[in-house]
Amino acid sequence: MYCFVLPCISYNAPMTSIVDKSGKTIAYLYQNMILDTTQQVVIGLLLGNCVFGKQRSPVGKFFNDTFRKKNGKIIAKLGDEVSLKKSPKDAHLSLQAWQILSKVNDHVCMWIEEKKSWTKQDFMEYLNAEKDSVEED
Repeated sequence: MYCFVLPCISYNAPMTSIVDKSGKTIAYLYQNMILDTTQQVVIGLLLGNCVFGKQRSPVGKFFNDTFRKKNGKIIAKLGDEVSLKKSPKDAHLSLQAWQILSKVNDHVCMWIEEKKSWTKQDFMEYLNAEKDSVEED
């Protein structure tokens, strides 16, 4: 049983950019949902400081405004861009977020040793992987 309720999606909720190593916007953080750049597809969730994608367990952690893989390497950061747009299909986004959440069967967040280096893997690819990617980069 989950003790989690998706947030009430509100009009004019802040949407913060998520950027790659070069500072390019690669996704958005909207409430606890990680959205693709079109802002119409939920590709992951941020629950506490645990990051979830398509896998049934956390794929990484978020702390110090930084998304990290299980190996501690940086995969993305929060950007400076904050917009107050209303997402076009809030109910649709909530349904997508619920579909990701309902697949989670391991919600214990792991300890991650923080590293200063960036991974070579793409953030979107990492969240969309069906299985944990074992990558030693």
